[in-house]
Amino acid sequence: MKLFDTHIHSQFSPDGRMTMREAVRAAEKFGLGGVSFTDHFDVDAPGDNSHFSFDPVNQQNQIEKLQKETSLFIGKGIELGLQPNALSSAARAVSMFNFDVIIASIHFVDGIDPYHDKYYDLRQERVAYGRYLESIYECISGYKDFDILGHFDYITRYSPYLNKTLSMSEYGDFLDPILINLAQNGKALEINTNTYRKRGGSTPFLDIAVIKHFRQVGGEYMTLGSDAHDSERVGDGLKSAAATLLDAGFEHFTYFAGRKAVRVKIT
Repeated sequence: MKLFDTHIHSQFSPDGRMTMREAVRAAEKFGLGGVSFTDHFDVDAPGDNSHFSFDPVNQQNQIEKLQKETSLFIGKGIELGLQPNALSSAARAVSMFNFDVIIASIHFVDGIDPYHDKYYDLRQERVAYGRYLESIYECISGYKDFDILGHFDYITRYSPYLNKTLSMSEYGDFLDPILINLAQNGKALEINTNTYRKRGGSTPFLDIAVIKHFRQVGGEYMTLGSDAHDSERVGDGLKSAAATLLDAGFEHFTYFAGRKAVRVKIT
């Protein structure tokens, strides 16, 4: 079985620390079947975050050159940062280009990135996590031109709370409508292995009940993404994530080519 890393960043992301060629070489060394370059494109990003975008023409030209150098699948992707007040701008931005895959991600909640401590000021855990999940639901309800919901539990990476898990038992009232929306619209849910790394002395973990519930409500597509920003993390954690999918009842993982889902049997 060849794994596909559907979420990596290159020099076209402002926080990317590898070239595309370095990423491809790392993927070849890891034995992957393919990668998708999903560089940051946050539309109308607040504050001093306007640089979180890239030139898709330049990015895709470089991908096409690399496609001639390797047998790996190399996807033309974008990580589209959504906000409820900028959905029409996001639609206009992506309509001008052809991608293999569009990841929808939420990096800003009410104008604040949960990466920063300011988001958590005067907020209890349930309010902070709940508002983040509400923002996801608002965005995917109002915007449909995407393939994958990226890092649904992004907020647990940076939160100051002891609980670092968005579990079905505690947050099912927020997660359930998100998962149903994705399933009904044929969208994929991502296991983003970058989330489940140690930061600030604690490590978030994925509640498998979320994946099981997604399957129970009709979800068909699960993708695996390292969210790598440097070559050392390309493919990181994907084997374990694929095993989690099996345990949750999924027999395949998915990658996207030409905006079409391609299933790979987990063996």
